[in-house]
Amino acid sequence: MKFPHALIAGAALATLAGAAAAADGRYELFDGLEAKTGFKAYGYLWVGFSSNDSTTHDEATKGHSNGPIAGPSDEGLQLNALQMVLERNIKSNIVPRFTPLPGPMPQEFSWGLHFEGTYGRNGLPAQMQGIETNWGINKTTTGTTAGTNRQNYLALGQVYGQMYFPVLKGATLTIGRFGTGIGYEAPTNHTYTPNFFYSRSYSFLSSPDQVAGALGSVNLMNGDYGLVMAELGVVQGRQNWQDNNDSKSVIGYLHWRSPDMKYSLDYGFMRGNEQNDPGEKVQAPTARVISPRDQLRQHHSLSAWWRPNDTWALHAEALHGRQDGDGLAGTIDILDGNFYKGGSYTGYNAEVRYRTSPTMQWGLRAETFDDPEGVALFPLSAAKGRFNAITAGLRYQLTPNVLLRPELRYDWQDKQGTLKAFGGGSETKQTTVSVDALFYF
Repeated sequence: MKFPHALIAGAALATLAGAAAAADGRYELFDGLEAKTGFKAYGYLWVGFSSNDSTTHDEATKGHSNGPIAGPSDEGLQLNALQMVLERNIKSNIVPRFTPLPGPMPQEFSWGLHFEGTYGRNGLPAQMQGIETNWGINKTTTGTTAGTNRQNYLALGQVYGQMYFPVLKGATLTIGRFGTGIGYEAPTNHTYTPNFFYSRSYSFLSSPDQVAGALGSVNLMNGDYGLVMAELGVVQGRQNWQDNNDSKSVIGYLHWRSPDMKYSLDYGFMRGNEQNDPGEKVQAPTARVISPRDQLRQHHSLSAWWRPNDTWALHAEALHGRQDGDGLAGTIDILDGNFYKGGSYTGYNAEVRYRTSPTMQWGLRAETFDDPEGVALFPLSAAKGRFNAITAGLRYQLTPNVLLRPELRYDWQDKQGTLKAFGGGSETKQTTVSVDALFYF
């Protein structure tokens, strides 16, 4: 599918003409809309270019040729996303799924709405089973693996409502379809997200993304020992509107911030049965396992930030997850076959950032991700083993609403099985050079 040239041109013209800067650093597409209606409209155009040293010329013309790297998943020029957001923010001392806020607790009830649409290569992972997967614009040619033909996709991304209640030390309720927020990276690239690099970590690929359900958030402490917020929710499943096993999952978080907000600690988890019931439509890739019995899947992430000043920022994350398999007849993995016994994965990553000027910041990320049974990275890769990567890059604010992020990344795979991860299954290492541009409007 070709890029929607009219939409891209319109977004670029709106950007270059200059968007209205909001108080929180984002940009409003329609100046004065929030004052008149309570809603704000904003978005971004995200394009990138990438190349690696492991694929052949023919392989490089296909989609996902950088895989299992996410972000710059294709070689050459790609439209990552044209994203539009319409939202009405709640007035709260909580940012659900992210952080408690310092300061006094608002004393009035507040409500908000969030609508988010995405078109581009990122529209594929942003789809949800039972909704966009059924749309004609997202259908893939028979015999072609989704994403490998450079097709662009359309997705809703997030659609949810929120309410703030002036009880306890502040509480919110989120209902709808939303990102889990588990792990330190975010699927979107709005100006307030923590994403420094164009490419994403293996930890990000293993983390649950979208869910549909309800999430309650409450502040537990705001004093000399810091700020503490707890969250608990019940959801349908991983990117699944019509989970065919009729079993719900639980998500939860615990956030701590130092009184000066320079230190932070976050724990998040998701836990629930993710197998397909026999006789129902197999909902791959969100669930690879078919079984007449419950097969638990869980993911846990612990991350920490330290921001001692405006120059330095340090981050570290540890995570662990598992897809259970009871090993009995009828418990089938669509890749590994019958008598599936499950598998677990563990990952560690660390990141350091250094700001040299108000417009330029340098970053270095190191990571290792052990996935001996090939549980976590599918469908970007079915390869098994330990994945390692070092990424160096910079973040350059060319104008107030144009951001550039060049990067150099080196990946290698060890302890691998029979399938190699890079170069279309021919290599165990890869060097990737990428650059992207984000135009905010």
